[in-house]
Order: sequence, then structure tokens, then C-alpha cells
Amino acid sequence: MPRKIKEYGRADLIGVPLPNHASTYTVISHESIMDLSAKALQDAGFVITSENYRATHDGNIASAIYTLNYGDDPELSMMFAWSNSYNKQMRFKCGIGAIHTTNKTTMVCGDMGSWARKHIGTADTETEDTIKEQVSLAKMYYDQLVSDKERMKQITLDRKKQAQLLGILFADQEILTTEQASLIRQQMSRPLHQFADNNSLWAFYNYVTLALQQSHPKTWMEDQRVLHWFISEAFKFDKVENEEVDKGTVTLLPSDSDSEEETVDPAQVDLEDSIAEIEAENAADAEMQEMKTEQIINEREEEDENPVYDEDQIAERIREDEAAVAEVCDDDMNFDMASVDDEEEDDVQSGDMDFGFA
Repeated sequence: MPRKIKEYGRADLIGVPLPNHASTYTVISHESIMDLSAKALQDAGFVITSENYRATHDGNIASAIYTLNYGDDPELSMMFAWSNSYNKQMRFKCGIGAIHTTNKTTMVCGDMGSWARKHIGTADTETEDTIKEQVSLAKMYYDQLVSDKERMKQITLDRKKQAQLLGILFADQEILTTEQASLIRQQMSRPLHQFADNNSLWAFYNYVTLALQQSHPKTWMEDQRVLHWFISEAFKFDKVENEEVDKGTVTLLPSDSDSEEETVDPAQVDLEDSIAEIEAENAADAEMQEMKTEQIINEREEEDENPVYDEDQIAERIREDEAAVAEVCDDDMNFDMASVDDEEEDDVQSGDMDFGFA
């Protein structure tokens, strides 16, 4: 039975032995990430109010969440998260997100809120630069998540649409285990946390993020990122305006054409279109399989009705038929045709032939 993921303390992760891999592998230690993250956040004016670490039993794969003292939203606090490994099973990742102050579920931006780096070359020095870059854009990411949260509150999903979303996240996006999917289904009927509208997209989003708290540290950040990316794309969330963002690096300002577009409720259109596309693909596959099966049957029937022989087979068949005829003639009957006189010729012409059997 696999060992469960457990919570670690800072000292526990620092004490995990460093890997000894090939010379091309650059070690990014848990401790260095802790120190670099703390310094970058402090330099940007953020204060870490709490730290939470999870790891595998040997500490080789670990993840961390730092809750920060930023944000005036009553429900969401800013967080900084990272994931790292010593066994080559995942790349180092870090990013800005938000944490629900009541139920402690988390959000990670789906487009630019995370960064991954392979453990080779100058990964250790680039790690520091990238942590600083993520922290420099922290306020923009946080504002985007708050905006997305408010939009989700405005979208109502009945149980059928929630079930459709659950199915897509489980079977298509593959970010949920069967146990997590079962937990979400239970939350849909008996939520642990009561929302202003338990049928809102925001409530359903929290059902999913609650289940994702059980994700392996290796996949947790990516699962969170895919969830938010999928919801953002499916429901067409607006990008927040942030004039301080360097447009040469990242563009979040909506274009004029985007702002003038008519807003369509994706709960009524996009989700149903996605389901319809999947059903259409399945129906097309079934029809194609049926056509192939029918074609095979027809081909076999034609082969039975019109058997094909090669020249050797035809010659052998002729020889067999001639031998059979000769055997019958020799054993059973001897046709002795008597001479035919003029009278018999008349009989023959009249249709009366006289066979003389020996």
C-alpha cells in the first residue's frame, strides 16, 4: 500500500538529503527555494503570515503554500506557491495564487501564474530571477483571481451542468482521481461550506479545489492551473486592466474589439457545445465502425458466392470432373448406339430415340 502524503515542517524539508545525480543535473534544493522566496516576497513588501508544506514520505517531492498579508477582498488572501523534486519526476514550479480564507481552498492562475524549470544548466540561478519575476506580478495575478471569483458568483449552474463539468474535468482534462470525483459529487449534494448560492459556478469551483487538496505534490500545482485555465476559457472571463504591466512581457489589456463583443452566457452555450461535440465524435466513430463491419460482411458473402480459384485449382478441378465421368461410364452403363436406318432416322426426327443397353 502506498504511503500517504503528509504535512512537513520547514526543518523536515531542509533535512532531506540532496540528490546525487549526473553532472548535467542541477540541484535546486528545498532550502534555497524557501530562502529565495522569502527574500523576494519581503523585498516586494509582502509579509508571510503562514507556511504550509506537503511532501512524499521521503521528502523528495515537496510543495509549499505561503499565505501573504495582501488583499482587501473579504474572501481571498494572496498566496505564493512552489513545488520541487529531487528524483527527476517533476520540474520546479512556482506561482502566485489566492487562498480562500474560510475553507482554505486555493486558486492558481491558468495562464501566467506559474513557471516551471528543468533541473539542468543554470536552473539554480534562473530560479532566483523567475521567483522575483513572479513576485513582481503578484498584484496583477491576485486582482485577476478576485475578478474571476466575482464573475463565477454571477453564473448559475444546475446539477446537470455541474455534472457535465465534473465529467469533463475527470475524463477529458484528467486532473481528478476517482476518489476526488466522488468527493466533488458528495459536495454537490451536501457541501461542507455554505455559499450565498450553492448552485453558482463559484461554489462548484470550490468543490473541485477542495478535492484538489488531496492531489499529489507532483501534480497539485498543474492540476490547479489546468482547472482555472479550463474554467476561464469555457466561461470567457474578462482580463483585468493593469496599466503597470510591461506590454512587451505580458499583455492583459483587452482589445477594443473584445470590449465591444456581446457577452454570451457560456453556461448556456459553450458547455452544451462542448458536450455536443463529444457526443458527435462518439456517434461518428460508432457509425464508421458499423460501416466497416458491414463492408467486411459483404466482402465475405461475395467471396462465398463467387469463389476465386487460380489456374492450378481450375486444372485440378477439370481433371477431377473428367475422372469421375469416366468412372461412371465404365462401371454403370455402356452406350451402344446401333446403326440408324431410314426408318429410325424418321423416329429420331420425330423425337423417339431408341437406346440399346448392353
